[in-house]
Amino acid sequence: MRRLVSSVLLAFATVGVLAVPAGADSSTPVKTVLSYDYSDNNAPASASGDSFNVIIDVVAQKNEVGGQIRVVAVAPADSNDANLVCGWQNVVKGKVECSFAFPDSGVWAIKSTYAATPKSPVIASAVTQLRVAN
Repeated sequence: MRRLVSSVLLAFATVGVLAVPAGADSSTPVKTVLSYDYSDNNAPASASGDSFNVIIDVVAQKNEVGGQIRVVAVAPADSNDANLVCGWQNVVKGKVECSFAFPDSGVWAIKSTYAATPKSPVIASAVTQLRVAN
């Protein structure tokens, strides 16, 4: 009798384990991460001169990366500069590149926003600091 009960419990436990993944929640969102790419990843990001390109990499759990990214360079608080905006751009091969011509020196915040379309909810966002010396 003990063997029968043990085998029945083992059989039900095995079926239960096999059934749980099949019934897993499929509404879990795909995790997406934005990262910044600079020419020298060994030093803090800095720019000097005319313009500076910022590359945003879109890393998703699934390789199906589409959507659009908007990048804003937020001017230093002590400057009278307006924020610089790189409008919505399509993600191509998991990347978007924006070029900024910074008018003044200081630490600029580079903010990226990723969404399926410009009017859809934000999927991911990232911020980094960029030191500009003109």
